[in-house]
Amino acid sequence: MTHLTPRQRKAQGDAAEARFRAWLDRCILPHIYVEQSPMTLPHGLSQSHGGRIKRPDFLVGIPPIGTLAFDVKAKTIYDSHFLIDAAEHAALLQFERLFSIAVWFICFPPDDPHACHLFMNRMLARIAPVKRGGEACLEVPLKDTHLADERRDFMAALVSATRLR
Repeated sequence: MTHLTPRQRKAQGDAAEARFRAWLDRCILPHIYVEQSPMTLPHGLSQSHGGRIKRPDFLVGIPPIGTLAFDVKAKTIYDSHFLIDAAEHAALLQFERLFSIAVWFICFPPDDPHACHLFMNRMLARIAPVKRGGEACLEVPLKDTHLADERRDFMAALVSATRLR
């Protein structure tokens, strides 16, 4: 397992968000980047106060369906799994409950220039947490994600991903 510095992890995350934004722009989909500073959440709901809610990275308008939320990650694949922080999953579930907006994960493996994996946050509720590096995480099998190529149409990838069970 390669250990990255916080600065390297941030750079990978920023690159993944830029890739997602470029994909949405190419497909001409309306989207809003959700600013992540602590001041943009009510005091009683912020992660710094008990991890109660986490904002996704993007809100995307899906005509004529409505709005979906996307949390974008640069994620390395370990033993055919992605590792998702269990507390982050729970905080995103809380966002889904409070705002009635489904949250999807968009995972870009840093070593693959065009691959993207899509899966719904709520589907992770069936995965039992495990400890990795002292932290609770969810091991998401690649077979439970939808592999997409970001050079293709985003809506086609999303529709295909909704067929996952």
